[in-house]
Amino acid sequence: MTEAPPSPRHPLGITRAAWTVDCAPDAIGSLRVNVTRVLRRWGLDPDGDQAFGVLLVLTEMVTNSSVHSDSGLIDAEMWRDGDNIAVAVMDSSREEPVPRSAGPDDESGRGLLLVRSYSESSGCECWPTGKRMWAVIGPHPDPEGNALLLASLGEFQTAV
Repeated sequence: MTEAPPSPRHPLGITRAAWTVDCAPDAIGSLRVNVTRVLRRWGLDPDGDQAFGVLLVLTEMVTNSSVHSDSGLIDAEMWRDGDNIAVAVMDSSREEPVPRSAGPDDESGRGLLLVRSYSESSGCECWPTGKRMWAVIGPHPDPEGNALLLASLGEFQTAV
């Protein structure tokens, strides 16, 4: 994994960090360590709700890219703009992620639901060379406020 050098503070108050992530099994763990370092540099509590949301959303998006695209390398970025943190993941697939309905015994299929639940907004932009998935995590993510997540977790808990 390569990390872009820290960027200077943008005149509009935006700071940025970027990584190139390979699709190796240990890549997600390394990404989490590097993202946590940046969040600390930006003055965020690494054990706080926003840091948890950023780590969850970014690693879910990278995992989705590594599983569902042919990309050997995935670009991940993170910006701080005031109280919000935006994350983005770029890969070579031009297919937009599609939410699935995961059953209680399924090991996958909840990632996009988690991304949407922890994000104030999220989306995907497709280009001829690939796609860019993005999400904005506010200072107080509220996944409990998302009815879809509650319904999904309720189905899971009743099956256990």
